[in-house]
Amino acid sequence: MQDARPFSDPTTRGRGLPLSRYRLFESTDIDDARARVAQVYCDHRLDVVGRHGFAAAQNRIEGRALSVNVMTYGAKTVIAPGALERFFLFQFPIRGHASVSNGDNVHEIGGGRSGVLNPDAETCMIWSEDCLQVMLQVERTALEDLARRQFGLPASAPLRFAGAADMTRGQGRAFAGLLEHAIREADHGCNLFDGPAVMAEHFETMLLLGLLQTQRHNAMPAADDSPRAIPRAVRLAEAYMEANLAFPMTLDEIATEAGVSLRALQSAFRACRGKPPMTVLRDMRLDRAWQALSHPTSDTSVTDVAMSLGFFHLGRFAEQYRQKFGCTPVETLRRSITG
Repeated sequence: MQDARPFSDPTTRGRGLPLSRYRLFESTDIDDARARVAQVYCDHRLDVVGRHGFAAAQNRIEGRALSVNVMTYGAKTVIAPGALERFFLFQFPIRGHASVSNGDNVHEIGGGRSGVLNPDAETCMIWSEDCLQVMLQVERTALEDLARRQFGLPASAPLRFAGAADMTRGQGRAFAGLLEHAIREADHGCNLFDGPAVMAEHFETMLLLGLLQTQRHNAMPAADDSPRAIPRAVRLAEAYMEANLAFPMTLDEIATEAGVSLRALQSAFRACRGKPPMTVLRDMRLDRAWQALSHPTSDTSVTDVAMSLGFFHLGRFAEQYRQKFGCTPVETLRRSITG
């Protein structure tokens, strides 16, 4: 059966990465790759933490207020650009996955889920081995102006994205299909951003509106009770978990806070998150640990971070952390201090 997800054949069957006609660079030298990426994004720290050989590549087409990019590093990498400042960055892994810390916006993308980096928050990411991403780099002013006109974002409020979004169904899939169309046309020699001015401008606006319509942000109307919305029990449970990561909690306690039975809570998490509530809680705590170790103070230690989040077996914590992020807590802290 054909894969129902967008970008189900990301390597275009041996013909190179998507957007192969618009190669920005290819490099196996980490310093060269860092410099080439910095030319179009911003200065950043780049470290290889995986075993696979480093083989970076980026293809890129540019519009007026955005660019469409396809990018891979080959190896498992840590990318820490700090604050992006002048642009938002939509990220959608079409192969592999990434863990993202963007200020308080901490989430995982991949497996059909996307996310957006806010420009004024400190950012650190870990890309998995062989991760391949489609990315939209969007001028901050252009996207915020559109959010004010179309979504009623207050004039004095900055646009803020949060969490990951599903790109496998509904409007998310339609937006992914629009991106896939732009890339496919470019691969066939038709760059939709280079066409007649009016058509190119309207196509670019469609992409920006798709971004705003499908990714979670502070100008989006409140979630409703439709089947596509995150179930209320899951939202309440995750909010309770997030607010109490430093404290012990049981599954019964979480279900009580969510206002549902234990069985109903487990079913809701399996349907919405694909894993049980306590696994989601563990992942939240690991994400918080990574955030603390990636942005340490002079007093930060692995032991203190682990203990503060309820990981009292340090060996088990280190192994769970390594499985999730591809490196040990000590390695994360050491790179953050010396990087």
